[in-house]
Amino acid sequence: MIIAVDADSRDTVEAEHLLHELLGSMAGSVVACTHVVAAGDRPHLAISVTVPPDSPDGLAARVRAWSVERSAGAAITRPGASEPELSGPSRLVRGAYAAAVESALGTSGRLVRFPGAEHATGVLTAAELRDRCGIDQVEALGGLPVEDDTLIDTLDFIRPIRRDGQVVLLVQPAAGGVLIPFEVEHQQKCCADH
Repeated sequence: MIIAVDADSRDTVEAEHLLHELLGSMAGSVVACTHVVAAGDRPHLAISVTVPPDSPDGLAARVRAWSVERSAGAAITRPGASEPELSGPSRLVRGAYAAAVESALGTSGRLVRFPGAEHATGVLTAAELRDRCGIDQVEALGGLPVEDDTLIDTLDFIRPIRRDGQVVLLVQPAAGGVLIPFEVEHQQKCCADH
């Protein structure tokens, strides 16, 4: 089952807060993503959560109630269903539905929670990241080569992306000859100091 919500989140912090609010301490093989919605006046973010089909319906019920209370768009898709369950204002329903489709196809999205993320700690080789953390590909910015034995300091935080059905971790050079994730845990917003 895929549950997507468009609450018109302005940035990744807001979108991730929404994910944590809706998921709480939900355990199991959950995949949670943020998705850019380019439609409308300004780009914003929607979220998607993929849970196994046999999961209890508690999350779907919580999302339904939350979406009505906050006038958010929601799309809930279930395996074998002829149509998704859609609710909310039409412009936000479109964003939620697009996020659900992207999640189902694995074509895009920024992974916030996924099986294997708990193993992305310390310094690992690219091969270890692929083997332990559910990463399909490690890609360095600027076309730098990434071999199996290339060292990546995870900084105990990774946010891979989905692209063409693959989970891709973007990395960049850092001091000491290692690579680090392109997205760091505590980012400073551009122009935050003026």
